[in-house]
Amino acid sequence: MTQTIGCLTIDPKGRTTLPREMRDALGLSPDTLLRVDRTDSGTFELVPVELVPRDQMWFHAPETQSRIAAAEEDFRAGRFTHTRGSAETQRYLDSLKEKNGAGSKKR
Repeated sequence: MTQTIGCLTIDPKGRTTLPREMRDALGLSPDTLLRVDRTDSGTFELVPVELVPRDQMWFHAPETQSRIAAAEEDFRAGRFTHTRGSAETQRYLDSLKEKNGAGSKKR
């Protein structure tokens, strides 16, 4: 069921102001970014959104999310290797390269 919480007026420059009571009812704070969606029925919805910085977009790609989920499952299941210190960690990483046929070490 639709609930009307107020009406807005658009000024000659295309601007509008959400009254405080409306912002409070919607849980909006200053600097909230709103996306405007047109629904299948022709109505509009204002949806609060957060932008992802361009240099972090890789993290949200489906392939990355799938790999992270698999790694977290491995960790929960106890499938991980613990190393102590940078030298031991480097030896372990080098062994993975050799095991996977990555070839010679580059330093």
